[in-house]
Amino acid sequence: MKIRQVYLSKGSCIVSLMIAVLCIAITVIAQLIPSTYTAFAFTYPIKYPWQVITYLFLHGYTEDILPADFPYAAMQVTVGHLIYNLLLVIPFGILVEKVIGRMRFLILSVSAWLVHMIFTLILFMVITPEGEANLAAGASGLAFSYMPIGMFIVFLLGKKYGFKQLFKQVSFYLLSPIAIMTLIIALSPNVKGVTGIWSMIMHILGILVGIIFSVVNRKRINDYFQRNAG
Repeated sequence: MKIRQVYLSKGSCIVSLMIAVLCIAITVIAQLIPSTYTAFAFTYPIKYPWQVITYLFLHGYTEDILPADFPYAAMQVTVGHLIYNLLLVIPFGILVEKVIGRMRFLILSVSAWLVHMIFTLILFMVITPEGEANLAAGASGLAFSYMPIGMFIVFLLGKKYGFKQLFKQVSFYLLSPIAIMTLIIALSPNVKGVTGIWSMIMHILGILVGIIFSVVNRKRINDYFQRNAG
């Protein structure tokens, strides 16, 4: 069985695609109507109840939020942030959802969201000066949790059908660089002035959620290949 056969299988990928569509839609709305940005972002103190969900799909910044000395334009940060997370959500999200099923994928996504949200809330409660507001946006908490499970699936494919065959697949050479880049950014406290120590911790938490989920669902993943051997 090859990686592309998993992508082309009949399994559901509706949740991962919906996440990708929502990321694009909410980010575009916020850029076209800048006044909606703070209504979508996770703010502390929380102003609107839906912010604890919409912040996941919002990416980048608007010009009025960035500090004057920030090295990049808001659109550059927004496009880069969105594309990077979609590079995880789409290829890895679809792969994982196809293998573990829609319901388990939902459980994974909700678990990663809760960990991200709780960490963000605690962080803001600790570091936000009295009388000031803070905000967060982005699907990194979800996206980073998909990568380790996706690479675990790829590893199992190699183990079951032969790593020699795995290393000949174009799909392997598309997924592996993304995974490596993800780890570099996740473990870097600062990448060209964009990420910081708190982002690094959040990324690592997402990866840990994915690793734990891989271990808990390893039998389910193995069973998938037993059923779809070929």
